[in-house]
Amino acid sequence: MTQETPAFFTLDRGTVSTTAALIAPVDGRYRMVAAGAAPVGVDPESVLEDLAWRVARTDASLAGSMESWREWSRLEVFTGRPPRAVLVAASDETGELLERALVGGGWTIGDRFFGADPDIIGLGEACLDPNTDAVVMGGRDGVGEDEHETAQRLWPRAASLARFRDDLAVIACGPFADRPEGIPDGRLFSLPAPDPVPVTSESTLRGAALQVGRHLADRGATPGIDARTALRASVGSLASVLGTTVDGIEIGVAAGSRTLARPGAEQGHAVFAGAGMLPRRLLDDEDGVDAVLRWCTLGGGDPAARLDGLRNLVLDPWASWGMDDSHLRMAALRSALERLEASWLGAERSASGQPGAGVVVLSGGALVGLPPAAVAMALVDGVRRAGAVSLLHDHAGVLAPLGALPVEADRQRLISDLMVDCLLPLGSAIVTGTIPERKKGKTPAAMSIASSLGDQRLRLEPGQLQLVDLPPGISARIGIDPGQGTILGSEGGPISMEVNGGLGGLFVDTRPIPLDLPAGGEVRRAAIEAWEAPVWIGSER
Repeated sequence: MTQETPAFFTLDRGTVSTTAALIAPVDGRYRMVAAGAAPVGVDPESVLEDLAWRVARTDASLAGSMESWREWSRLEVFTGRPPRAVLVAASDETGELLERALVGGGWTIGDRFFGADPDIIGLGEACLDPNTDAVVMGGRDGVGEDEHETAQRLWPRAASLARFRDDLAVIACGPFADRPEGIPDGRLFSLPAPDPVPVTSESTLRGAALQVGRHLADRGATPGIDARTALRASVGSLASVLGTTVDGIEIGVAAGSRTLARPGAEQGHAVFAGAGMLPRRLLDDEDGVDAVLRWCTLGGGDPAARLDGLRNLVLDPWASWGMDDSHLRMAALRSALERLEASWLGAERSASGQPGAGVVVLSGGALVGLPPAAVAMALVDGVRRAGAVSLLHDHAGVLAPLGALPVEADRQRLISDLMVDCLLPLGSAIVTGTIPERKKGKTPAAMSIASSLGDQRLRLEPGQLQLVDLPPGISARIGIDPGQGTILGSEGGPISMEVNGGLGGLFVDTRPIPLDLPAGGEVRRAAIEAWEAPVWIGSER
């Protein structure tokens, strides 16, 4: 794609939303001149036509003749629903490795049957469940003779259950040479054996499972480039353009993904079905519902009404945009980010040793309708790292389509051109983690903020979240005096840094990592309400 290329569209078709943008060359570089989103049931052609004629009514010179909009190039990507698997393995260890690979590849795990004598009746019932897409058998070379013999015995049993459903796939992960009878090629897959790698690291099985899962979930009905694979490429390109480590977080309605990349190299990537903002399992999963509603600040009234409101959003994510819905969406977003962080960290459940990022960029169709400041606060609450970070929002869903470009140089140039238009500055966050209580007679910790708006000084007390007004386009020089304590690894010595403003301002956060919410319902609700009160200013709360 060159500067002579005329206007073109980006189109990101998700599970419940379609996001589109119109890009055109303006004064020697590409600019986003229109963007919009619509429910997935709306014909994408009508979305693109609306963008074209919206520009025509304002300045047709930006995009040329609107009559030819159907002929303009498109960068189009797709997102399918998470596939669901039943897992079978001859040992707990092999089963856990198998599950780790599939979970990191975006699968939902239904039932697990690990060990020498699984419940065959239960396995049959799980395979007959119409929501199950595949039965997956895991095996490995180099295991003990007992496990090897057990795996060879379980393989034909698991495969035979597929004959009772003509749409159930059978997936063999590992050394299974015998082909089961009666299973056609379109439903039989042979993938690599599970290997002991972290959920965020690349593995041959996870990559293969991602491709098979996409095929099964949509039965070949959604052709084209996978949106999360394309977004992964764009996050790497963005890291190179900015010259810093970028944490790309995508939250969809049904699933989420995350990519951590530094200039020229990726540090981690995974797709998690459990990180969806409004997954269907909330319809019957009481624990999942409780995990969302613990973040909800709606008080009074009937608790059952909040439960019904959340489940109505699951059934119809494009439901009314009243303030009650906005608060429920905010709670659902926080919970989704919390689940994403837990899955990303894995069994360690700690951010220690995890590489930090200078920039976090959030994308996903699930965020439509939330105020930018609320999105920024959800990020600060759900993904917690000590240090300073800039927060950006891919509000027009452009990064994933740009990732469909096959040439890295083209992708970087377009991202560089479009950053100002497409990456909404949400603000910055300085997260210290818990700081020591100030002792009597000791110098308190403090922060100075110097910008073109003037100078400010904040006292830093433990367990606080303070929001400083720092608009987009304004940079500030931060000085932190730890006083008699230790902040961000510095004891007694000053810390200085520069941060950028945004629509959410500057978040100064001395709360614990991970965040420790009060246990009591009303106490917890009041604490969260106090934290988030500033982000709803300007909205009808």
